[in-house]
Amino acid sequence: MALIPDLTWTAPDPRPGPGVVVTTHLHLRRLRDVPAFFRTSMAVYRQAVASPGARSVRLGARPLARRFTTVSWWDDDAAVRAYAMAEPHRSAMRDWRTRMETADISRHPGVEGAVPSV
Repeated sequence: MALIPDLTWTAPDPRPGPGVVVTTHLHLRRLRDVPAFFRTSMAVYRQAVASPGARSVRLGARPLARRFTTVSWWDDDAAVRAYAMAEPHRSAMRDWRTRMETADISRHPGVEGAVPSV
């Protein structure tokens, strides 16, 4: 059972077409980093929700396991790149890189009309 419910958002009128789905699985090295990482995650989540081209965003947090998962659905690769290079996501990638046990990121085509899940 999750200690924190997943946070989800879906655009009211997503563009047609399959789009691009990006999935991240992040595992922190130390439990003591979880509160600060969660604060950063919330800022990045808010950024994603407000980003042009975002169709759906889901954040799953398993703090005691030091694991965070995101699934985001975008109009296209250009929207993903613009989001990734904008603040606060850009700084978060740089600042947290060394404190990760693992960081797996994958991209694949979406399915039109289906909202991806964690």
